[in-house]
Amino acid sequence: MKLRAVLAVGLLLVIAGAGLAGFWVWKNLYGVRSTATVELTIAQGLSGREVLDLLRQHQLLPSEVAGRLYLRYAAEGRSMRFGHYRIDAGSRPADVLDLLLEGRVEMVSVTVIEGSDLEAVAAQMAAAGIGTESDWLVIAERVDWIEDLVPEAPSLEGFFFPDTYQFAKGIGVEAAAGHLVERSRLVWEEELSRVGELWSEPFDLVILASLVEAETAVAEERSRVAGVYLNRLRRGMLLQCDPTMVFALKRRDEWTGRLLRIHWGVDDPYNTYRYPGLPPGPINSPGRAAIRAAISPEEHRFLYFVASPDGGHSFSRTLTEHNQAVARWQRSRR
Repeated sequence: MKLRAVLAVGLLLVIAGAGLAGFWVWKNLYGVRSTATVELTIAQGLSGREVLDLLRQHQLLPSEVAGRLYLRYAAEGRSMRFGHYRIDAGSRPADVLDLLLEGRVEMVSVTVIEGSDLEAVAAQMAAAGIGTESDWLVIAERVDWIEDLVPEAPSLEGFFFPDTYQFAKGIGVEAAAGHLVERSRLVWEEELSRVGELWSEPFDLVILASLVEAETAVAEERSRVAGVYLNRLRRGMLLQCDPTMVFALKRRDEWTGRLLRIHWGVDDPYNTYRYPGLPPGPINSPGRAAIRAAISPEEHRFLYFVASPDGGHSFSRTLTEHNQAVARWQRSRR
């Protein structure tokens, strides 16, 4: 009888202990709620223990032990994800842990406009809270990301693809820049696969696409503009592309917002009024339409174009026709 009594008492104690332990775990995960809204950043590379300690410091988790038990038995193979989180007041510890396990981070939307150069992209990303402008100009030197596609590229200019991106708030510059470059590579691979033999090397096509992007926003003109530049290249003529001259002045910190004839003599490899052929690199990030135009330029005999009073551009085959078109444009501005 005594043995049975001892066993019964022991069993009751075990059951009571298990019940108390279960209640303790429940209380520490579901029985308390946060009292204030918390903005929390989980940095990439933090261990699980470090994350739990961070939650405890912000009074979002009363017990790290309870947190470890939850991650072990309720995570279901998930792991906590880095990023910036907004944790509303009234959240239970288990709610917070689920938020991190599901990666419901705050997001920031950034739209890179077609024709944006590196400085414009850097300024836009910095304004969105993704690094600083200096960070982006430094990451733009990571040409190893594209050396298999265009080994001669001097920078990532032309490879931050214009599109709308959704980034987790708090993302690092390298990760964000990697997304832009990967998007660029994907689009280029898709477009290059659509055609047969290319008229030039991929890097030349990127450069030409950036000139087309800078010259016209009229959809039906893009391949025609590309055709003009291709005709001039084949004849050995100077491209005389104003946007390359603006790019040259900007990189020399000499751009004042107005292009003058005196600038045509500036000694810069991007000055296509002085140096023949394509410039040494892209001058902006071209969109898909400009890329298609560069890959498949329109076949024609035009060698010149100038802005038209009616919008878009007037295209000419001879210098005489071109001068007449220029005169019409000048008269329309008076």
